[in-house]
Amino acid sequence: MGAVTTTVQISFGDADAEAGAHLSAEVDSRPDGLNAGKSSFVGGEPVYVLVYKSNNVSIKEKILSAGTIFGAGSEVVENEEFITFSNTRESSISKPASGALTVTWYGKSLGGISVAGDGVSLTASAAGVAVAKVVYRSNAQAFRISTPLTLGGSPDYSILLYILGEAS
Repeated sequence: MGAVTTTVQISFGDADAEAGAHLSAEVDSRPDGLNAGKSSFVGGEPVYVLVYKSNNVSIKEKILSAGTIFGAGSEVVENEEFITFSNTRESSISKPASGALTVTWYGKSLGGISVAGDGVSLTASAAGVAVAKVVYRSNAQAFRISTPLTLGGSPDYSILLYILGEAS
């Protein structure tokens, strides 16, 4: 049997409300996550996806090109990433933070970092050129995708998950 990969497409319903809103999704590939570290699958295996959103976003639709999607609870995810400041005070992280950031400056420090309402936009105390490692937690909604054994008579296939959110 061949490997099956997933693709995630994310859209917002109201273009005017997109500023200050965040919606993203990914296959849960964490070593201790719902897929036990897997990021490619064989047909018939369940696939768990994590959806991250800012507080002002509500999920309106989840549509799959094949298979069935089910709610699978919520997860608190520990994130670590490097952020950069290019002679500015602004930067961003990839998922909404659900609490304080732990910041380690690599070289020049720009002081404290505050998180905007969308949970991903960051502002440092001072402008400058700098790199920092940030560690933070994010809340994610988990979904389980039930996959078919084959599609079009082939065990090698892809599934597209489309998520429509609305920002308020």
